[in-house]
Amino acid sequence: MAVPDSLTSIHSSSLGIDTPSMEEEEEITPDEVLRQMRLAWQNEMAAPCLMPHRYDIIECLVDQIEGMEENLSGRTDKASIRISAHRLELHRLTYITNDYMRRRLQKIETNPRRVLREHMERLTDGKSALLSEQEKRFAERYAKTECFLVRSTSFDFFHLGHLPPSFHKIPVPVTDLDCERVYAEVMEDNTESAIVPDYQDKTAEVVVELEKGTIHLLPFLSVRQQVEQGQVRLL
Repeated sequence: MAVPDSLTSIHSSSLGIDTPSMEEEEEITPDEVLRQMRLAWQNEMAAPCLMPHRYDIIECLVDQIEGMEENLSGRTDKASIRISAHRLELHRLTYITNDYMRRRLQKIETNPRRVLREHMERLTDGKSALLSEQEKRFAERYAKTECFLVRSTSFDFFHLGHLPPSFHKIPVPVTDLDCERVYAEVMEDNTESAIVPDYQDKTAEVVVELEKGTIHLLPFLSVRQQVEQGQVRLL
């Protein structure tokens, strides 16, 4: 993907990373921002569950998109091929960021209470946050609203005698990640091997070597850690 000229120096402060001084800032190139955004988007599309958020990259990219829109709106040669190419690139970046956020919200809506619980467990274990602050507030509001609506409906039907007692609880759908399979491409050397259950012997396991450039069909849980570390991407 070509990088427009208006995507200029993006440094760590724009990603929300505190640094002691301007001299010690670590710059991240526009190419790297786009690469990480495409990778996060692709993994989110292919993963059977919510992946750790990358809103650090989203915020950085949104700032650059707004700058690009402002620069393009002030150009007089709007019919030139160069400007048309930049506008096409701008639409592509906007679609990727919007689709990434939309897919994450859809996954949160499926089971907000489970997502919130997993988010807190990851923080307790010292892992990267599953939700951004905005997503966390959304999940909390959605869970409260869902609980209120279900209880209100159940209460009305209960007095009408239309629902048995077992239906008075809030339904919580659960995805069995043990049964989920994904196509995964190894992106880095020295990637940790995947441990896969031996389906012919329930007490045994199979070690799958993950060599750079190879593609595998594996249980999602066997490569989840490698995906989160950026060593493997989902297809």
